Amino acid sequence: MSVKYRLIKSNMKGKSSGRYYAKAVSLGEIHTREISKKLNHSGTITEGDVYAVITDLVNQMKLEMASGLTVVLDGFGRFKLAIDSDTVSSPDEFNAGKHIKGLRCKFIAEGKHADVSTSRLKKVFTEGVDCTPAPINDIRTH
Repeated sequence: MSVKYRLIKSNMKGKSSGRYYAKAVSLGEIHTREISKKLNHSGTITEGDVYAVITDLVNQMKLEMASGLTVVLDGFGRFKLAIDSDTVSSPDEFNAGKHIKGLRCKFIAEGKHADVSTSRLKKVFTEGVDCTPAPINDIRTH
């Protein structure tokens, strides 16, 4: 299995301008129902069952993303692999072994439109969370 990529010409200003970089390409999506069918767990739910399901879910997510799919956990968010790569002057210069520096997992939290008049999404994990300054003299360590 491999992550698919395309070479994209950078439009950023500076030393990357006009150079090419690798960008991961999603081959589609897999949703919670399809993943749950693949996991195929049933019966009474115990703490051990939940742990096993979560472990299996993580392992299945790794397999699906390594196959080029974006994993969508409905009500939770999307996970996909992204490529970190160097830029090159032209596609002919690109060498995957030399220029791809690594992979990372990108997560985009599920969102919903807070106001129909705007296009801004309100993320489910930040809904109802306020920002307040930290106490200046709080030196507690954890």
